[in-house]
Amino acid sequence: MAKHWRCAVIGASMVGQTHVRVLWQQLPNAKLVAVCDLNPDRAQATLDKHKVTGVPIYKDQAEMHAKEQLDVVHIATPSGIHLPPAILAMEHGCNAIVEKPLEIRLDRIDRMNEVAQKLGRKLAYISQNRWNEANRAIKTAASEGRFGRLAWAGCFTPWYRPDKYYEEGGWRGTWYMDGGGAIMNQSVHAIDLLQWIAGPIVRVSAYAASRIHPKIEVEDTLSASLRFENGAFGSIVGTTAMFPGSPARIEIGGENGTAVSESGLKTFKFRDERPEDKELQDRVNAVASGQTRGAAAAADIGLELHTRNIADIFQAWDEGREAETNGVEARKAVAIITALYESARQDGMAVDVK
Repeated sequence: MAKHWRCAVIGASMVGQTHVRVLWQQLPNAKLVAVCDLNPDRAQATLDKHKVTGVPIYKDQAEMHAKEQLDVVHIATPSGIHLPPAILAMEHGCNAIVEKPLEIRLDRIDRMNEVAQKLGRKLAYISQNRWNEANRAIKTAASEGRFGRLAWAGCFTPWYRPDKYYEEGGWRGTWYMDGGGAIMNQSVHAIDLLQWIAGPIVRVSAYAASRIHPKIEVEDTLSASLRFENGAFGSIVGTTAMFPGSPARIEIGGENGTAVSESGLKTFKFRDERPEDKELQDRVNAVASGQTRGAAAAADIGLELHTRNIADIFQAWDEGREAETNGVEARKAVAIITALYESARQDGMAVDVK
């Protein structure tokens, strides 16, 4: 019988609300038993907004662990402070599910993975777009070798955020708390998909700047060239400076096929044509019609993909295995981003991904 997971959410702002709603409404094998936030009034507003009742609110995580019996802590704090609550949760016998990115520095990610291994805890992160059916179909095609010898693969996140987005967040657009700008915060989703589908990226060359947001410390636009381990070339483009914001795009092509994920399956064409390809493309495109997935507003993400991601994590843990989006896997996208920033600081000099 599947375990019934007793969960707490730490951080009740925008993405924390998504975790609250998923645990309260969507997963029959999970129960929301506590919420923790430095601002209890904000947490209460979140619970009231979504008609969540009977769930205690804590300002102090240690107090929450002392008073509640928990199996899992969902961490939705600002990106640069994921490590402390994750470590504390694991030290109190909990598994941890952490919003993207797992952390903003590789040494912090390594520390989180070390603690999880030492204490025998499970650590996972959210990369909900892996459960988008278009992206899943492209991953399956790549795993089956349908593209043949890869020539090129890339991801584009041509989004837009107004100045207000950075001003209201406080921590957004800072190196200390956000770990970067359009690449670390927004494009991390597409970068995770790119390396998951096309394979490891080994070298990057990048340029970055803040083009329209003069008050932020970090980039609102980055463009990079890539070399993959398999010899293919590629590109990463990420921005929050392209009004009005367009859907993210993943593209991969080689000697035997090309596929593009952009508000559905825009292209899905192979030499070895299969009858089910057209049926899959039509079904995915019908479902995806009109979705922007965060292109113009951070709250425009829906619940279904987070629900699938979290449900898959729980299923993996029920079966005694690591989740697909485990802590070791989480390191890969951040390693690429770290190399991109290092290259940009050196005016596009080629940098190896470590």
